[in-house]
Amino acid sequence: MNKKLPVFMQDSKTFEILKEAKSAIPKNTKVYLVGGAVRNALYFKLFNKKLPQRDYDILLAGDKDKFVNNLRARGFSYGFIRRKYTVTLKKKKIPKPQHRFNDYVLLDIHISDEKNILKNLKDNSNFTINGFALSLKDINSENWHKKVISLPLAMQDLKNKKLRVNVIVHPANLFACLRFMSQGFKPPSKKEVKELLIALGSLEKWRYPRNIKKLFDYAGGEYKTRKLVKKLGVKENIFDFNIIKTLRTKK
Repeated sequence: MNKKLPVFMQDSKTFEILKEAKSAIPKNTKVYLVGGAVRNALYFKLFNKKLPQRDYDILLAGDKDKFVNNLRARGFSYGFIRRKYTVTLKKKKIPKPQHRFNDYVLLDIHISDEKNILKNLKDNSNFTINGFALSLKDINSENWHKKVISLPLAMQDLKNKKLRVNVIVHPANLFACLRFMSQGFKPPSKKEVKELLIALGSLEKWRYPRNIKKLFDYAGGEYKTRKLVKKLGVKENIFDFNIIKTLRTKK
């Protein structure tokens, strides 16, 4: 495969499936890869190291129904989520997938009325290092990295492996912080850690086990994760949901 392409396009089956997704884009519809996939591709270009990736976040402004129908016609099936503004579609990479993320190309499609992609990044990127977008039409361009749209500090922070909160968009962003730290990223400021901790208090009980499992999978188990929590300066036991419920009252 062409080593100048984004790292996720250097797998032959993923290349084939994402090119199909690109061909499904309707006229006058903008479709972008945002967040993790673009960040990971830039990270690989900088450090020649792969970061864990489970899916592809897609931002769509335009004809959602037509895009979804086109994907379905190309063999994509519905995934875990099917709501008005978010829908997941997937296509298997191997003949008999075992329900593992790496057995599929999984598209998490987020529908937006805001066509300004930079504003979308500003409003929805939890950390600056997630503030990247690449048009799906450019994923097989050798100059893809020159076409990436990014928040002002995104590339600087990625080069420095520095976590900086852009906006807290989900109560479990503290867990995301720990996942990044497990990959060698420097923690955010103490003030930002406190804000992330307070936000964690709003996490719904049903989301908690899934988020903990994902965190342990990334960090290499509970013991290593607890060491990261200590490094972060968090003294509360965030592995006890009853403790988490009290965090929203902290000032």
